[in-house]
Amino acid sequence: MARLLFIIMMLDLVFAKSILPTKPNIVFLICESTDSRTYNPDSNVPLPNIDKLLKQGVLFQSFYSNAPVCCPSRSSLWSGRAPHKIPHEHNGIQVNGVWNNYEGLPKGYNMTITDLLKANGYETKISGKTDWTVGGHSENVYLNSWTMYTRFPYDVHKHGGWYDENDCPKNPSIASNNKTERHGDWKTVHSTINWIKKVANGSKPFFAYQGMNIVHPAYSTNEYWLNKIDNSTIVVPEWRNLTDLHPCDFQSSMLKDCTPSDKNADAFYNKVRRRTIRRVYRAMIAEFDAMVGAYYDAVSDAGVLDRTVFIVTSDHGDMDMEHQQFYKMVPYDASSRVPCVISGPGISPMTTNVPTQLLDLFPTMMDLAGIPKPDYLDGYSLVPLLTDQTDPTRPDYVISQFHGCNIAMSWFLIRQGDYKYVTYGTGKEVTPQLFNLVKDPNENVNLVNVSKDIAKKMEATLSQAIDYPAVALDVATYGLAMFHWWVNKTGSKWVDEIHKSSLRWTDSWNVDPDASLEAVKTWMNQPPQVLACRSELVWPPPKDQHYKLAN
Repeated sequence: MARLLFIIMMLDLVFAKSILPTKPNIVFLICESTDSRTYNPDSNVPLPNIDKLLKQGVLFQSFYSNAPVCCPSRSSLWSGRAPHKIPHEHNGIQVNGVWNNYEGLPKGYNMTITDLLKANGYETKISGKTDWTVGGHSENVYLNSWTMYTRFPYDVHKHGGWYDENDCPKNPSIASNNKTERHGDWKTVHSTINWIKKVANGSKPFFAYQGMNIVHPAYSTNEYWLNKIDNSTIVVPEWRNLTDLHPCDFQSSMLKDCTPSDKNADAFYNKVRRRTIRRVYRAMIAEFDAMVGAYYDAVSDAGVLDRTVFIVTSDHGDMDMEHQQFYKMVPYDASSRVPCVISGPGISPMTTNVPTQLLDLFPTMMDLAGIPKPDYLDGYSLVPLLTDQTDPTRPDYVISQFHGCNIAMSWFLIRQGDYKYVTYGTGKEVTPQLFNLVKDPNENVNLVNVSKDIAKKMEATLSQAIDYPAVALDVATYGLAMFHWWVNKTGSKWVDEIHKSSLRWTDSWNVDPDASLEAVKTWMNQPPQVLACRSELVWPPPKDQHYKLAN
C-alpha cells in the first residue's frame, strides 16, 4: 500500500511538472499583517492586480502562518522548519525554537530558500523587510515576552489594565493628498523591478523577493486610497462585555491597550472610529495590490511572463478591531490565517480550501526550480495543488503556535476540515476553544463543551504532531533563563532599566512601581511554571469577585 501511494504521488508530481515551466523565474512578495479574508471573492477591497494573477493562479483560502508574528513566521518560512524545530544558541542559552520576535535563525544561517536557489543557478535579489535573524527587535519586545507569566498588578477600570502596546486607542491617519505611491515600500519596489529588467533575459532564471512593511499598523493611508473603499460596505464587529471573554482573549486585549479605562471608554468604543480603522486597513491592502501590479507590469514589459511564477502572501494577519483587538499574535483567523496566491504559466485557475501553510512554500519553490528538497523540511509542496492534483502524503491539517509578547500563555491551534481547535499552555490551565469556521467564520461560539468528540479527536491529532505541554513548559523555562541573563548583563541598574521611559509598559508600571517590581522579583525567584490567563479585571483581585471573567 505504501508503495502504491508513493507511485501515485510521483505520477502526480511528474504530471504537474510536465505542464509547468522548467526552472521558472520566481517573484516572491510578502506583505505585512493581512487578513486572508480580504482576498475572498466577495471582499470589499478592490484587488485588480491580484485578480489578474488569479486568472492563471490558485487562491489558497485556508492558508496559515505557523507563528503569527514577524520574526518567528519568517524564520520558519525561510528555513522550512516548524517554529519549535529551530534550535539555536542565544546569549549562551540553548533555545529550542523561535518563540518570539527576539529569536530567529542563527546569524550566518546558509540554508534558506535563497541560498539553495542561488547554489542551483538562480540570480537572486533580496530586498525590503527580511526579519528572520536572531537578536532583532527591541528591548520592549523581549522583556514583554520573557515575563509572560509575571503577575503584574492592574486595574482596567482606573487605568485600562496592564498594557505592553500603546497604539490601539489611537485614531487612524488619513493624509489629505492623492499620491498613488504613498508608502515608503514603493522605493524598494522600483529598485527591485529595475533589477528584474536587467536580469530578466539573461542566461539564468531569477528569484526576486521583496518584504513589504505595508500593511503593518499604525493604520495609515491617504484620501486617494481611502476613496477606493466603499464606507457603506464596512462591517463593524460587535464586541462582547469584557466579563464574557475567554480569559486569554481578555488578557491579549488588555496587553494590546484595547481595554480602556472607564474615563476613556466612550471615545474608544465609538463605532465610527472602529469603522474608520477598518476602512483605512483595507485601503492599505488596496495600495499593496498596486505594488503587485508594478511587479506584474515589469515582468510583462521584460517579455518573461510565460516563464515567471508569482507567489504573494503575508507573514501574519491583523485583528483589525475584531474581538476587541488589533495587531496579530493570537489564534483567531484574522491573525493567523493569511492570503496566498500562486500564479504563472501551467497553473490551473481555482480556489482551494485544503489546509496549507507558510511552511509549504519552501518545498514548493524547490519543486518549481527542480531542486531536490532537503529531507528535514516540515512543509509539503503545493505543486500538486497548482494543477488540481492530489498529494496523498499531505496531512489534512495544519498547526500554528505562538509564545511571545501581547499574550498571557503559549497557545497552539490545529485547523482540520471545517474546525479549528485551540489549546493554551499545557492544556490544563484554561478551557480550550473549538470553532466551526464554516458556520461561525468570526469565531464567536466556542463548541468545546458541545462537540466533545470532535474536540477530543483534534486534540489527539495536535498532541501527536507536537508535544505541546512540553513546548509550553520549555518556553516558560527559556523566558526565565533569558531574564536572568539580562539581569546579570544589566547589573544592579536593572531595576531602573526595566521601566525606563522608552518601554511601552512604563505607563502601566508607574501606576504602582513597588508592586510591579515585586511581581517581577516573585516570578524570577520561582521555578519556571505555566500559569493560567488571569480572569479578573482588577489584580490583585479584590475580595468582591464581581469582576471575574467566565473561564
